[in-house]
Amino acid sequence: MGADEVRRALLDVAATLFAARGVGQVSLRDVAEAADTHLALISRYIGNREQLELAVFDDLSEQLARLVDEHPLEGQGHGVDSVMGKWVAVATSLVIRGRELAGRPGFNPVVAMADTLAQAYGLDPVAARVRAAQVVATAIGWRVFEDYLVAAGELEEIPLATLREELVNSGRRLGATPWPSPPDPEPGQR
Repeated sequence: MGADEVRRALLDVAATLFAARGVGQVSLRDVAEAADTHLALISRYIGNREQLELAVFDDLSEQLARLVDEHPLEGQGHGVDSVMGKWVAVATSLVIRGRELAGRPGFNPVVAMADTLAQAYGLDPVAARVRAAQVVATAIGWRVFEDYLVAAGELEEIPLATLREELVNSGRRLGATPWPSPPDPEPGQR
């Protein structure tokens, strides 16, 4: 296996392990063993622990941004095995652990979403960025708190696929809404 293949394997395995267990619960040895490679190759091809964590986040961000570009206005998956699921799990874990993620190099899923909204709905660049941030925030919140939200909302009788589809639909509606928002409807109006 060449350097590019080893790096790719390490990033993919680390993303899967980080998403499944949490970034702080996965050792470098776990990553090396799961990638079927030597521990020293992590530092050789990626760097130290912090550099691996950020490289995984950057790689998932790039993958997610490409998916948004390739499949505009579609949901990007909910399971921890999807790129969106891994990205949410890794980003959430890193933020909770105090890592600064804003301004990272490479593709940015929020910017990719803003570009999609601007093209699809004719939003100006600022409105598109505001709505994209809101859509991504809603998507993150649902994915992190899905079990709680279903139980707290007493929504168990509604199939999870239906709730997830509605999240994607409401994201499109939010993304198409001009900014600043139009006035709130009067109570009782639809």
